Amino acid sequence: MNNLLSINDISQNLVKTLNSTLGVWYLIILNGFGVIAILCKIFEYQVVKRDTMFVFSTIANVCWVLYFAMYGNFASTLTCTINVIKMLIFMQRGKHKWAESIWWLIGFLVLQILVAVFTVRAWYDVFSVAAGFLGILAYFVVNQRKYRALSFIHMATWVANSIVNFYPIALISDTVSTVSCGIAICRYDLVKKNKANKKEQTEQPVSENNN
Repeated sequence: MNNLLSINDISQNLVKTLNSTLGVWYLIILNGFGVIAILCKIFEYQVVKRDTMFVFSTIANVCWVLYFAMYGNFASTLTCTINVIKMLIFMQRGKHKWAESIWWLIGFLVLQILVAVFTVRAWYDVFSVAAGFLGILAYFVVNQRKYRALSFIHMATWVANSIVNFYPIALISDTVSTVSCGIAICRYDLVKKNKANKKEQTEQPVSENNN
């Protein structure tokens, strides 16, 4: 309990200090990080190349680390920090053998549990922690279809986190990201699959006639 109280006190003092030191620039800088993150998340789900996706996502997560830190939300800050480290390592999957180990996944999940134990201040912090778990799973998988499906749930959980914490910029970003991910699922997993199935059906009789 003392740990939770001290973390809460530190976060509140940090917000007060930044607010009094930066004045109006506090909100400008804070929301600026959010806007950059929004743009990066939009592009992330609309590109096909995995490396490009990870670059956009890493930049977005760095912005969220700074955004949540300035808000004094340690649970979300540490979750996003883990996300940045996770991205840099998972980006190497398919390139380096050491990055393929299942122990990276286990290690990041354990770190997320520690974040939950030491930073949760109220019941609603469970959303950022849950989003952290889902994000770890989403970016670990290589299959793009599974990645988009997990990412959709992942971003929807961040939407819930932004609602209960009253983070307007984060809510806009998470909502836009969820919609963008949904569009990507329609484009790459539903529409293209339907087109492929139709193409198969139309080509089958032709091949039979040729025989």
